[in-house]
Amino acid sequence: QAAWSDAMVAWVHIKAMRIFVESVLRFGMPPRFASFIVMPKANATTAVRKALADMLGKGAQSGLFAGDKAAEAQDDGEEYFPYVSLSFTPFNVQRAA
Repeated sequence: QAAWSDAMVAWVHIKAMRIFVESVLRFGMPPRFASFIVMPKANATTAVRKALADMLGKGAQSGLFAGDKAAEAQDDGEEYFPYVSLSFTPFNVQRAA
């Protein structure tokens, strides 16, 4: 049980570090910012991504991935959003009875 919780805490910390690094280096955010978790319903994912892109896309012209870099990221087969987007799907383990 302790190993499971330690693994989950480490995984969440790695995700948090990646959010910080991508926000500061990719988008030029100041080191003090707020991050949020958004969990849309399965059928509303596209609408939520569009709404976030409309709201947050205005400031995406600064940072390392401005302009042509966004097109390069899409050419490489990567998804590009004007915000940091990471998926988090914890795996489930059945407990022994």
